[in-house]
Amino acid sequence: MKELSRRMFLGSAAIGSVAALSTGISGTAQAKEVKKEKPWDVIVVGAGTAGIVCAITAHDLGARVCVLEKADRPDGNSIYALGTVAAWGTKWQKACGITDTRQAMFDDMMKVSAGRAVPELTATYVDEIPAAADWLQDEIGVKFGKLSMTPWPRLGRGHRVVGEGGMTGGSVLIAKLLDAAAKRKIPFFYEHKAVELLKGKKGEVVGVKTLCDDGYVDFYAKGGVLISTGGFSANPEMTDRYIGGWAARLALRGSRNTTGENVSLTLPLFAKMVNMDQFQAGPIVSETHVNPADVLNTMHGIIVDVRGNRFMDEQNTYVIKAKTTAMNTIENKAFCIVDSKCPVLKKVLAKFDRLHNPYGKADTIEELCKQVGLPVDTVKKNVELYNKAVAEGKLGDLKPANSYRKPVKLDTAPYYAVPYEGGMTATFGGPLINSKAEVQTLEGKSIKGLYAAGNAAGGLFFRDYIGGSQLGGATVFGRIAARQMVARAKKA
Repeated sequence: MKELSRRMFLGSAAIGSVAALSTGISGTAQAKEVKKEKPWDVIVVGAGTAGIVCAITAHDLGARVCVLEKADRPDGNSIYALGTVAAWGTKWQKACGITDTRQAMFDDMMKVSAGRAVPELTATYVDEIPAAADWLQDEIGVKFGKLSMTPWPRLGRGHRVVGEGGMTGGSVLIAKLLDAAAKRKIPFFYEHKAVELLKGKKGEVVGVKTLCDDGYVDFYAKGGVLISTGGFSANPEMTDRYIGGWAARLALRGSRNTTGENVSLTLPLFAKMVNMDQFQAGPIVSETHVNPADVLNTMHGIIVDVRGNRFMDEQNTYVIKAKTTAMNTIENKAFCIVDSKCPVLKKVLAKFDRLHNPYGKADTIEELCKQVGLPVDTVKKNVELYNKAVAEGKLGDLKPANSYRKPVKLDTAPYYAVPYEGGMTATFGGPLINSKAEVQTLEGKSIKGLYAAGNAAGGLFFRDYIGGSQLGGATVFGRIAARQMVARAKKA
C-alpha cells in the first residue's frame, strides 16, 4: 500500500523517478550500511528543488553526495507549486521573442521587496538565473510553456514547467529532477530526520545526526552540509511566534512537512535569522486545494468579501491579495468577480471542474450573486462604481482606491465569481546566507561547512516576490552551494 501511494504521487509521467524514491526507502537497511561508509563529500538535508538540484550538480562535479529526507518521499512545497521559474535572458525567453535585461529584473526584484531584499543576493540571482533555467531545460529535460508578456512584475519572465498526466508543473519539475538523480544513482535516505548538526573542533559543520527506525545515525561530510528543508509554514508554534496570531486564519497551501528545521538546526550555531515575519501567501480553496492565482493576477474585475464589499486595491499581486484577505476579513474568504474578457478563465476553471470545486457563472450580476450567496445590491453597486470609475479615469477615487494600469470594464456576460481563501505557502525567514550560500552568524561571519538554499535560507525575499523566483532561487543557490561544497571537499 505504501509503494502504491508513492506511485500515485509521482504519476505515469514520472515512472523513472520511482527508482529515486525507492533508493534508501528502508530506514533500517540504510542505517546499518551507512555506519560503514566513508564520509561523504556533500550532504543535502531535504529533498526539494534546492536539495535535488544541489545533489545533481555536486555529483556532476565529481562529488560523493547523499540526500537525507525525513519523510518517506519528497514532500516539499515544490510539488504543490504551479512550477514557474522567474528568469531573464534565457534561450527560451529569446525564442519566445521577449526582450529583457539584467538591470530591469534586478530593479523589479528589489521593488517588489520594498527595497528590503539583500542586494547582494538579488544580484547573484539575476546573474545566475539565465544559466540555471537553461540547465533545467537542457540537462534535466524540463519543458517550459510559451512565454507571454504578463502584468508587472512577471513581464514575460515566468518560465512555467509544462504539467503532465494531471500533475502540476511543480510536481513535474520534482519528477524530472528525481529522474536525473536516479540516473546518477544518487542515494536518498528517506525517513531520516535531521536533528542536529555535527561540529568539528573549530566549530565548523562536519555532518548531520539523523533519527530513523534504528535510532540515531550520524552522517559525515568533507565539503559541507546544505540545509534545504524549506521554511516553517507548517509549524503553528513558529508561525504564531514569528508572524502573529492573525496568520492562523490562513489555509495551508503547501507541504505539511515544512516544520522549521532551517531554524531549529541552525540556531544552536548562532546563525543570524532574518525576515522571520515574512512569508509567501496565495489564494487557495482549502477543501479541494484548487489554486485560482492566475485569475487574481490578470488585473481584471473586482474582489469582494462575503458581504459583497471591496476591501483592497485589486492591482496587488496574488501574494498581497491573499494576505489582505486573511487580515481584513474574519472569514478569510472572498470572491474575484470577473467577466468573459478575463483571459485565463478557461484554464483556471478547468481545474475547478476537475476537482468538483463550485464557482459562479451567470449572464447577470444578480443571478451570479444568487448562485454563490453574495448580497445582490451591494455587489451590483460596487460593479457599477467600478465601471463608472473606469469610464471616467477615476479609479483612484474609489474606496479603497484601485490602481490598475490598463483597466477594463466589468460588463461582458457571462460573469464569474471565483472563490478563494488566503493561504500560506512558504515562509521567507531563516538563516541569512551570502552570495556563496554560506550561512552567516550574528557577527557577520560564515559558518564553515554550512549552507542553505531555497526557502530554508533568508535574505532573498521580503514582503513580495516576482512569481517563479522561489523555484528560481532554489535552483540558483542549490547550484552555488554544490560548487562551494565540492571545492571545499577537494581541499580537505
